[in-house]
Amino acid sequence: MMTFTFAILVVTLALFIWGKIRADAVALLSMVSLYAFGILTVKETFSGFSNTTVVMIAALFIVGEAMSKTGVTSWLGNKIVLLSNSKTNKFLILLIFGTAIISGFVSNTGTVASLIPVAIAAAWRLKTTASKMLIPLAFAANTGGLLTLTGTPPNIIANQALIEAGYEGFNFFEYAYIGIPLLVAIVLYMRFIGVKLLPNNASNNIEDIDESIQTLENSYQIFEGFWKVRIRPNSSAIGQKLQNLHLDSEMGISVVKIIPFEIGAIDILKKVGLSAQESDKILEENIELKMNDELILNCSENRVQRFIDKYNVAAQKIEGDSDFVKENILSDEIGLSELIVAPRSSYRGKKINVGRFASKYNVQVIALNRYNKRIRGREFVLQEGDTILVRAKWKDIKEIQDESKDFMIVGHPEELAKEVGKISTKGIISILAMTFMVCMLVAGIFSSAIVVMITAMLLVAGGCINMTQSYRSINWNVVIIIAGMIPMGVALQKTGAAKLVADAMVDFLGELHPTYFLAGVFLITTSLSQVMSNSATSILMAPIIISAALELGYSPIPFMMILAVSASTAFLTPFGTTTNMMVMNAGNYTFKDYAKVGAGLLCVFFVISLILIPLIWPY
Repeated sequence: MMTFTFAILVVTLALFIWGKIRADAVALLSMVSLYAFGILTVKETFSGFSNTTVVMIAALFIVGEAMSKTGVTSWLGNKIVLLSNSKTNKFLILLIFGTAIISGFVSNTGTVASLIPVAIAAAWRLKTTASKMLIPLAFAANTGGLLTLTGTPPNIIANQALIEAGYEGFNFFEYAYIGIPLLVAIVLYMRFIGVKLLPNNASNNIEDIDESIQTLENSYQIFEGFWKVRIRPNSSAIGQKLQNLHLDSEMGISVVKIIPFEIGAIDILKKVGLSAQESDKILEENIELKMNDELILNCSENRVQRFIDKYNVAAQKIEGDSDFVKENILSDEIGLSELIVAPRSSYRGKKINVGRFASKYNVQVIALNRYNKRIRGREFVLQEGDTILVRAKWKDIKEIQDESKDFMIVGHPEELAKEVGKISTKGIISILAMTFMVCMLVAGIFSSAIVVMITAMLLVAGGCINMTQSYRSINWNVVIIIAGMIPMGVALQKTGAAKLVADAMVDFLGELHPTYFLAGVFLITTSLSQVMSNSATSILMAPIIISAALELGYSPIPFMMILAVSASTAFLTPFGTTTNMMVMNAGNYTFKDYAKVGAGLLCVFFVISLILIPLIWPY
């Protein structure tokens, strides 16, 4: 049985690191395999789904989403901007502190999703770049999870492992004993070292629209596909409305502008009873094409050729530049914006058709970017962190922003930030509910899972979030990974595999000072967390570490603490944590940027942890 357990574990780790199969699917495959090989009973196989840790984490997603939807997170972020007094370094420090404190009580992903627009808006106002702010934002959210018991799943997993081993477990704020020093360390590091290593990926001048447009061109190559098309006298498109041509859905062509022949656009608009301000929207819906009308299109060469062949029109390539974009694409009410596919987006892993997507959200899809590279085609399988460049009215962008589960808005943050000036009644209710949760968790009257569940129910009852939004807010990927990997921990203990690995660690480190064992736990855990879920890493490591610590005659408490800390140090890769991935396209980062900035910070965390943890929690 032990051999089969090790074999399944190795395959599971390999699939996690390979990354071609969804992590939650890998966890479920591992769970079912343990039963199929007779290692676990049915009850043991599904034990993860009844585990209080899983229930608690699911409820925490609801609590965090309620805080975000009621505007509390953004409101706090806006206060950070005001406190900075237009000083870049002061804002960076306040951003890190504020993000960390918020993420200690709200989910890391929820915190980052709410603060990305705030950080970008502040960067523009401070005449600096978003790329100088967003990696610190992501790293601060990961570090802030170490301030409380509920800050991040590894904290909860490590605490539950201690309790199951017969120990008391950590208090709600006990993680802050190490979390606060690490938070101070990241502030100092980013202020004096990180800021020099972070790239300068955008315009330093928020008034310079030419440079902003050039940044978009560098990311999306949007100037490669603009065309001026003229309706010939014998064209079959004459007399047809643009909406009936289905250019978006069937050909993947976006109509940027129509230039009527001899008749001014304003006159045409008056004929259909609409104002000039609405022209960009209705040109695709109500205007009938006439001979010699001209269209400005955005599409590839092969698509415009299909249009030519089908409707007998003439086309000429336009050499786009910032002046062309300003004259034909941007206006007071309409502009370009970037939509980031959110971690819990219902579109993640699904194929979308450009035209149907554009019709649904009333936008024009200009381009899609993945890992800072343009992705071409009419249909896309969207992935977490993908960025879609769209042209739309800001009111339509705002409607998309309200569907925070699917997309995060990057472009034009000032427009979105105008409404973040005061806190609503529901925001006050959510703050009171959060205060209740913290007080109850500190008091320890009920179990942590019950307290968090009650808090989630209070938020629903208070109208801060409805049941549909509650179900959608839960990151089921994380929940399934944890529930699916708990049986592996059970199997490691049941078959003696955990003890075997622990014995090997004891034989190797037994004669050395326990700090070497502490260092080994940190290095193994942080290495795994760079390439796979920190929750799965914590579940796998916890039983092995506890067994080895007890065999060596040490208290497992300091080793569980460093397990939680090292699981939150995925600073070297963009896919180490969801928060890292969320800021990648928004900051126009490369893989190298994370390693360049994160390597030094990881070393700082390593040294601080080895010094302080044994002093606070003796061996």
